Amino acid sequence: MTTDEVPSPLDFRQMEDAMAWERQAMDRPFRREFFAAFAHELRKLGKATPRVLELGSGPGFLALHLLHQLPRTDLNLLDFSPAMHALARKRLGEFARGVTFIERDFTTADWRDGLGMFDAVISIQAVHELRHKRYATTLHR
Repeated sequence: MTTDEVPSPLDFRQMEDAMAWERQAMDRPFRREFFAAFAHELRKLGKATPRVLELGSGPGFLALHLLHQLPRTDLNLLDFSPAMHALARKRLGEFARGVTFIERDFTTADWRDGLGMFDAVISIQAVHELRHKRYATTLHR
């Protein structure tokens, strides 16, 4: 982290901090409505097996919703935190076997190398977690 980045009170790479965030994440307003909107938009793609990349996938809340709604989705979860991936694997249970977990930090220039193409790239709050606006252009590109 550089001195001009907004500091986070949590280090999501630490299991204790990841679990603390997980405990309160679903209390945020409209989260379930956002999940339903993502599923609706993915259905509109008209693909039997859409290939989807979720950026900043966290503990797997959105992933679980999508896999219940669209079980044939080729879901790829990208997060910089091994602790968040561990929580997501646990949450997804049997679904986790069909999910690709990708550990990358999208504040680095090469974060997308080798990922391939997707029918959709989705995220709930990845831009918020960038900690500085200078990373947003690379992320969106």
